[in-house]
Amino acid sequence: MFTKDDNKVFDEIIKARWTCRSFTDEVPTKEEIEAIIEAGKAAPYASIASKDVVPFRHFFVMFKDDPRLETIRRLTAEQSAADLEWLLKEEEKDAFLRENARGLETLWGHVAESGAPVTKAPCLIVMAEWRGARRAERQSLAHMLENMWLKATALNLDVMILSIIESMVDNKEFCDLFGLPVGMYGFHACIIGHHKGEGKVAKPCTAEIHWL
Repeated sequence: MFTKDDNKVFDEIIKARWTCRSFTDEVPTKEEIEAIIEAGKAAPYASIASKDVVPFRHFFVMFKDDPRLETIRRLTAEQSAADLEWLLKEEEKDAFLRENARGLETLWGHVAESGAPVTKAPCLIVMAEWRGARRAERQSLAHMLENMWLKATALNLDVMILSIIESMVDNKEFCDLFGLPVGMYGFHACIIGHHKGEGKVAKPCTAEIHWL
């Protein structure tokens, strides 16, 4: 079905995928965003958990200067402050966290001060997945995000992941923005646009293969 040349192209797309931190003002086209969402729609899901919910998967698209982006910035700042407070308390009783959570403290502290960097985002996509009894929505959202990220890369677009959005599942004001019931959907989000600056460098993964 697929040729060696197809596989070479796919390998190049995987290698080219990277995390963007700064975007130009150029907004992706509606056709590009639709193609990226189609890739997300094709991602695997927990069929048993979602079989009675139609639709069980949602994509919310907002473009630059949408006033709702400021609301999301504020809500993510408040959520990150709460997450940081929880983390510091957990560190008091968990030696592993005390030793390994410094980077997370810095990240959550920064988001608590400024919120997620969405107000000037060329395009923000918030994904929502029905949680169901299995609570497999995080796996499904990860599959969606990976598909979308690879498709964006193939379209010569760049992506920033907003992991703080995962914490918004029980935030009523956030859920109300999208007309979804509180606690019933898992969330993830990404910014899509064009890299601002010189060059792109994908950080290599440190991994070992063990043939057993």
